[in-house]
Amino acid sequence: MRSALSEKVAVVTGAARGIGRGIALALAEADCHVVVSDLAGDPASASYELSGQAQLDATTAEVNGRGAGRAVAIPCDVTRSDQVEALIGKTLAEFGRIDLLVNNAGIVHMTPIEEIDEARWDQVYAVNVKGVFLASKAAVPALCESQGAIVNISSVAGKRGHAAGSVYCSSKFAVIGFTQSLALELAGRGVRVNAVCPGILDTAMWSQHITSEARGGEAAYQGAVQALIPMGREQTPEDIADAVIYLATAPNVTGIALNVAGGMEVW
Repeated sequence: MRSALSEKVAVVTGAARGIGRGIALALAEADCHVVVSDLAGDPASASYELSGQAQLDATTAEVNGRGAGRAVAIPCDVTRSDQVEALIGKTLAEFGRIDLLVNNAGIVHMTPIEEIDEARWDQVYAVNVKGVFLASKAAVPALCESQGAIVNISSVAGKRGHAAGSVYCSSKFAVIGFTQSLALELAGRGVRVNAVCPGILDTAMWSQHITSEARGGEAAYQGAVQALIPMGREQTPEDIADAVIYLATAPNVTGIALNVAGGMEVW
């Protein structure tokens, strides 16, 4: 499967760290050209620290050393249509094509509904849902030319709701609905659209927010792993990257939301 990506061009959003970084590295190891995209300025306040220019530059340098392809960093706030259109335009100017779009950029907020203000709700939806829409819309013409693919990163929280998860879970449900609809819309034009649903990973989303020190820290994180994952271990960025590579190269698979969660969800 990885050999099928040699010389292809992939755009990965939210790629400076965590899952996105793992995906970008795996694509580079498959000799894919990779556009590493993420925030580079001072983002609006979130529930935890978001990435910045230093992490974007460091990841791009690391990706550049992993395979025969090239990696370039293109900063982008996926909630802004002008920046998303610039991301796709710069990618086409640099490489002349786009074969794969990985909509990975996302944020989490887990708290009771009485504590969620309107601005926070809008922020989560802007990144997790609007960002997927904007990037997909901008990339579709190029993907139709290349007969390429879109892989959206949703979550097992997009298949089952959780207490205090109304904003995050519903946004990830929306990503799955968007994936299914777009898969049907683009199938006749040769573009496949799928989603990956990760389980629990030791990323900033978990360590700095869901299981922050105020919420129990490492003990809470390990407790969640043991209580929720039948296979008894956390997922890794490499696990998610393997699923992305499969979906990027499977010629007759579209419209699915693939769980990579050690049995947390089995449908």
